[in-house]
Amino acid sequence: MDVIKQIGALFESFSSRASYFAVLIIVLGAILHYSGVNLSLSSENKLIIFVVLLILTTSFSLGLFIHLCYPKLRIWPPPGKSSWQFWFVWILYTVGALGVSVIGILDWGTLELNHWSLSVIGAGLLLFAVILGEWGVRTLNIHQTLGLKGALLTKGPYRVSRNPQYVAEIFIYTGIILVTGSFEALIIGIIMMLWFVMAPLSEEPWLMQQFGKQYEEYLKNVPRFIGLRSFRLKKQ
Repeated sequence: MDVIKQIGALFESFSSRASYFAVLIIVLGAILHYSGVNLSLSSENKLIIFVVLLILTTSFSLGLFIHLCYPKLRIWPPPGKSSWQFWFVWILYTVGALGVSVIGILDWGTLELNHWSLSVIGAGLLLFAVILGEWGVRTLNIHQTLGLKGALLTKGPYRVSRNPQYVAEIFIYTGIILVTGSFEALIIGIIMMLWFVMAPLSEEPWLMQQFGKQYEEYLKNVPRFIGLRSFRLKKQ
């Protein structure tokens, strides 16, 4: 049982930061790509990888969409660590986050967006996103990052965005698409981003039930993602 718990804890720690490993994969892939190393696969094998990723990431986002349409079919936030919803979300998220980078490297340059400035912008987004995302994880903690119940936190990056980790995720996928210039990464990345756009719509009623007026006030003062309210001076 201790071994199982350790494996579970390791998975939780890895999965909560899977997108950072995706950035690491892109960095290594870029180094190899610009060093002239051939990372391509046969068109058949690349197609298989893309189709598998397409099915899994579509299931990931479609599950949340179905939940929004039929709230009783709860997917996110998960009821608990032992629930099928927890494993459904976090396994598919981990595969999708890593998969965007992998398919981007294998499909490098197919968008024919080869201007160096796009790679610089993409790299800047990736760096900013990793810093923002890690700040969010450390502020919120891994337990709540995994969608489990906890306290309402309004400090750190949560003072300017109600979902800074989701903003970071969207920036990471955008950065990967810009750096690799991959059409297939664009498709998988958009599907992944849709989940992070929809997730707050599922979380907000759940949080309102837990925190009531405290959360209602937070909704009024801090934007869902980022906006003009993010840059207003906050009263201490």
